[in-house]
Amino acid sequence: MLSALLVGKSAVAAERGVTLRIGASTNLPRRALVPHDLMMVLGNLIDNALDAVAAGPAPDPRVDVDVWAEGDTAVLRVADNGPGVPPDTRPLVFLEGWSAKQPRNGRGVGLTQVQRIADQYNGTVTVGERADGGAVFTVLLPRALAPAAVGTR
Repeated sequence: MLSALLVGKSAVAAERGVTLRIGASTNLPRRALVPHDLMMVLGNLIDNALDAVAAGPAPDPRVDVDVWAEGDTAVLRVADNGPGVPPDTRPLVFLEGWSAKQPRNGRGVGLTQVQRIADQYNGTVTVGERADGGAVFTVLLPRALAPAAVGTR
């Protein structure tokens, strides 16, 4: 499912003139307990990043995606080189109905959904800034993956 989502988002990115880069260490084992939740989170983060860079002034718009497992925790990170999220706005981006995009009608639900899913897993969603500009969203979803079988080869 992850591969299919990333292939689809890569096609959308290419149509919009954005480079979608998948991290070399991206690897999520086939132990997702609720794959739909992981795809919903990742899809929303990628869509927002694509919107940000497509609207921004970056000469080489790009979105970087990294997904990996740490024990039973799924880690999803999406970064872009768009305008970023100002520090004073970061808490607002998770409020239902809030959006930086105009018009706001029907917007402002994606990051709220991401936050709700993270809350269901007792996880976290953080938003920060890339060193070279842009936004970085990191989601930790504890217990999103079934424990690895001990002693298997």
